[in-house]
Amino acid sequence: MLTVCQNHIKNEISKASFVSAIADETTDALSICQLVVVFRYVLSNGQPVKRFWGFTNPPGHDAKSIAECIQASLEKVVAKTEKLISQSYDGTNVMSGQHAGFQAFIQYAYKNAQYVHCYAHKLSLILGQATSQNQQVRVFFSNLSDITNFSINLHRELLFKMKLL
Repeated sequence: MLTVCQNHIKNEISKASFVSAIADETTDALSICQLVVVFRYVLSNGQPVKRFWGFTNPPGHDAKSIAECIQASLEKVVAKTEKLISQSYDGTNVMSGQHAGFQAFIQYAYKNAQYVHCYAHKLSLILGQATSQNQQVRVFFSNLSDITNFSINLHRELLFKMKLL
């Protein structure tokens, strides 16, 4: 099913004048890092669309490993390098560093791919800054994070033990 959807996306992008790449890292329940790749472009009828391309598993958390994963996705979709006009990530140092970040590696291969900070993460950054100013709120979220990490690690340990038995 994913292959059928990806072929449809490739066909749409081949007809589009320009395309934008969006990527974000996420961690699943077993704390395995995954990179989500999404493409944005405008259809021939003028309708803008955002299409989920897929998940990839970067071999490392460094900018080069992540850039290689997205370049592999881009090579499947973008036939002409000048067609990619923007790239958007969450703004972490690995993703967006001007000289050695992910965006620098992509822009080396795709000269027109300007970096744009992902708008979805701006609210998260603002809330993070706002909540860090109040000690009680900071302690609350720290405890909440610890509970989540404990639960994830306990779940992972149980799964590991089940596989051993």
